[in-house]
Amino acid sequence: MAAPGFPIPPDEAERLTALHRYDVLTGTPLPDLHSIVELAAYLAGVPTAVINMIDEETQNQIAAVGFKGLITPRSDSMCAITIVEPEPVVLADASNDVRFKDNPWVNGKIADVRFYASNQLREPGGHVLGTLCVFDDRVRELTPEQEEALEKLSRMVVDVLELRRHTELVREALAEVRATGEELARSNAALQEFAGQVSHDLKNPLTGVLGFVATLADMPSVQADPAARMCADRALSSATRMWRTIDDVLSHASAGAAPYLTTVPLEEVADHVIDDVEAAIRSAGASVTVGKLPTVLGDPTQLRILLQNVVSNALKFREPGRACRIDITADVTDESWILRVADNGIGIAPEDRGRVLEMFTRLRPDIEGSGIGLSTVRRIVTAHHAELSIDETPGGGTTISVTLPRRRQAAAPELAAARH
Repeated sequence: MAAPGFPIPPDEAERLTALHRYDVLTGTPLPDLHSIVELAAYLAGVPTAVINMIDEETQNQIAAVGFKGLITPRSDSMCAITIVEPEPVVLADASNDVRFKDNPWVNGKIADVRFYASNQLREPGGHVLGTLCVFDDRVRELTPEQEEALEKLSRMVVDVLELRRHTELVREALAEVRATGEELARSNAALQEFAGQVSHDLKNPLTGVLGFVATLADMPSVQADPAARMCADRALSSATRMWRTIDDVLSHASAGAAPYLTTVPLEEVADHVIDDVEAAIRSAGASVTVGKLPTVLGDPTQLRILLQNVVSNALKFREPGRACRIDITADVTDESWILRVADNGIGIAPEDRGRVLEMFTRLRPDIEGSGIGLSTVRRIVTAHHAELSIDETPGGGTTISVTLPRRRQAAAPELAAARH
C-alpha cells in the first residue's frame, strides 16, 4: 500500500474520533470562530488567518479571514504536517524549510506563502484536531508576545468547540428528560386508572364486610359479651380505616401522590398500626413498645402506611430463637422530627441497605413478601422531603430512622403548637 503523502500521527484513530465528536465539519458554523481568526490576523499583523480541521483525507478550513475557506486534499496541507509536531511551528519564510518548500501553498500552485505560524488545537484528551494558522506572502517575524497571544487564541478555539459540544450534550439530555417526562405522564395516567379500578374492586367486598361487622356488633349476644364486643369494635374500626385508606390512595394516585400536609399525632398513628397488625404481633410472640411521639407535619395516610410497612418488616424478619422486640421512639430538634423503629431481628448488612429500598428486592426468598414494602417507605419519605436511614440496632437488628423537616411549619402558624 502506497504512503498517503502526509505524516500520520501515532494517535490517528483516537484523534479522528475526537474530531468527529465535535461535529464541526458538517455542523452549524460558529460565529465565535470567525471572530477568533480576525483577532489572530490582527495580533500577528498579517492579512490571513484560518482554522484548519484535518480529517481522514482533507483539510477543512472552517473559519477564515483574508480569503474564502477551502476544503483541500490533506496531502496538499501544510497543517497536516504541523499537527504531528509537539510545539507550534513559526517560520519567517516557509520556502526555506524542507518540509514546506515544495508544498502547493508555498510553490505557487495554490498560494505563495512565506511567513507561516501554526498552533495545534489540542482537545482535553491531548489529541490534535487541527490548527490555528496565520500566514502572509511576505517574510516576517513574530515577537514573543505575539506568539504567546496566538497560543492563547488556539486554546480559545478549543474552548469554543468544547462549549458547543457540551451545549449539544445538554440539549440531548433535556430532550431525553422531556421524553422521560412524557413516558412518566403516560405511566402515571395508567397508574391512576389502575388505582381507580383496584379501589373499586376492593370497596365492593369491603362494603359487605363493614355491613356484616356492624350488624354483628349490634347483636345483643355480642353486646352482652365484653370480649366479643371488643373484637367486633376493633374489626369495625380496622375495616373503616381500610375504607378510608382506599379512598386516600385513590386521591393520592390522582394527585400524583403529592402528600396532603396536616398535623399528624404519631402516637395515634402508631396505636392504629399496632391494632392493624395485632394478629401478626401475636403470631410472632412480639412485644411492641411506643415511646413519647410528637405531633408532626405530614400526610396522615402516608405516614401510617410508612410505619405499618416498617413494623410489618420487623415482624417478618425477626431473629429465630429470641423474643421479637420492636421499639417505636422519636427525637425532636429545632429543624426536624426523627421517628425511629428499632427491632432485634436478623438485621440488614451494610452493603444491602441501599438495595432493600429498591422495588421488588427480596434478600430472603425463604421469607414471604413482595419486596415492595421498603420501596414504598422510600417513596413516602421522598414525597415528604424527608430523610431515611438504615442502621444496626445495638445488640443486633435493624433501626430505621425517618427525619421529617419542620421548616414548612413556619408557613402554617396554626400548626405551630402541634408538638409535644
